[in-house]
Amino acid sequence: LTLWRRHRRPGAMPPVLEASAAAAADPADLHVVFSAECIPAFDWQSAGLFYSFRRVRQPGRITRLLACSEAQLSTYPKVNLEMGPTFVHKNMRFDASNDAEKDDPHNDGKGTGYASYNKPYSVMAWLEQTDVEEDYVLFMDSDMILRQPIDPVAMGVTRGNVVSAEYTYLYGTKSGFAHRFIDPKLD
Repeated sequence: LTLWRRHRRPGAMPPVLEASAAAAADPADLHVVFSAECIPAFDWQSAGLFYSFRRVRQPGRITRLLACSEAQLSTYPKVNLEMGPTFVHKNMRFDASNDAEKDDPHNDGKGTGYASYNKPYSVMAWLEQTDVEEDYVLFMDSDMILRQPIDPVAMGVTRGNVVSAEYTYLYGTKSGFAHRFIDPKLD
């Protein structure tokens, strides 16, 4: 679970921020995104997350970032593709550009890539190819559900201050893959 305030594109006017700590975000100014793959387990998880989004009446929008190879997408059931708003991108698990990663100890051996690369790649591709209108983005995992509406300001999100759960299992990765998404000067 990661929640951040999106930076406006260059040239866009920055939002006017209230000086009061009691100022609340417009609840419709939140975009929930989550990553999934074109496989049945992720379909069930996606259905649950889409349902919980509607059930708690979460203001804003939700988008599934779906990793599919061309072969997977050609046989993927239309009803699953249309279960909710979906952005489709290449599946990094099967991406030939990841040949340098094949010796990564976390590689699952099922392809040339590593399935966990889908998460950072999906966000990068979505941000590059979509004009995100909302100021706040909530990134969830597909196996999570919403139990109540999320208020980013109440959680402490401000420009430059990301709120996140701790993910220690990715700590220490030395493969260099992160530099595809993060400027090395930020290390």
